Amino acid sequence: MIKMLSMDLDETLLSTDKVMTESFRPFVEKLRANNIIPVVATGREFYTAHRFVGEDLEIDLICNNGNIIKNNKTGKLEFVNPMSKEDVDLIMSFDKNDKVYSTIHVEREDGIDLLYKKKNFKSFEGVYVDAFRGRNLGLDNFDDYEGHPLSIVFAGTHDDLVELRRLIKDGIGEDKDKFNFHLMKIKREPKWMLEILQKNGDKFFGIKKYAENRNIKLEEVAAIGDDSNDKMLVENVGLGFAMINAVDVLKEIADVVSDYDNNNDGAIKILDKVLFGD
Repeated sequence: MIKMLSMDLDETLLSTDKVMTESFRPFVEKLRANNIIPVVATGREFYTAHRFVGEDLEIDLICNNGNIIKNNKTGKLEFVNPMSKEDVDLIMSFDKNDKVYSTIHVEREDGIDLLYKKKNFKSFEGVYVDAFRGRNLGLDNFDDYEGHPLSIVFAGTHDDLVELRRLIKDGIGEDKDKFNFHLMKIKREPKWMLEILQKNGDKFFGIKKYAENRNIKLEEVAAIGDDSNDKMLVENVGLGFAMINAVDVLKEIADVVSDYDNNNDGAIKILDKVLFGD
């Protein structure tokens, strides 16, 4: 029996143009009416997840790939799982490519979500850093900063990030198993991002913590997503869904694959069909 449902945002509930499906709100109410707890689990930080979900909707958000849990309506913090300063310093010791944008996602009380290294870029307009305009802070280096570090994100070309990932993994040797690496395509320049989190920094661990706090077993949880950062979650809950537009590795391990993509309300349609027979 499913008692909790985790839903991803990008390329799942959101269209490719970043529009939330109109079916989302009524489906959330349908879940609650059937005693299923709805949550959104996303790699995004709270601010943009909150904006997409809708500021007045009562639902909990598991953000930054499981590293923070907040109530969407009140912003009340339930859980934070920061990276250690030592781990941040270790990863940043490989930050030597001036063509790569280097950032740390943080949780702090002054509204700053993203710290970025200034480097020698002439402009940040239109790039990954600029997506956090008004909520970012440029630093000369990351030797000293305020806030809980939630994840490290490098943005650059696909080839530069693949090489950076290789250098980090080779350079830290056995310590590479301490981290999760997610290489993903993004909408803004320079089109690709490499996100690095501690090993227990994953949507799965955020959902696991949330479920434990409510005495819900993992086999009573369902989850849907589309990308590599959904793999551990979809693979380890009671009922795992993948979007038809998902990466192959996710579709291979999912229990159910949607019939429609994210531009055709694929997430809600398959969830409604399987959970309620509609």
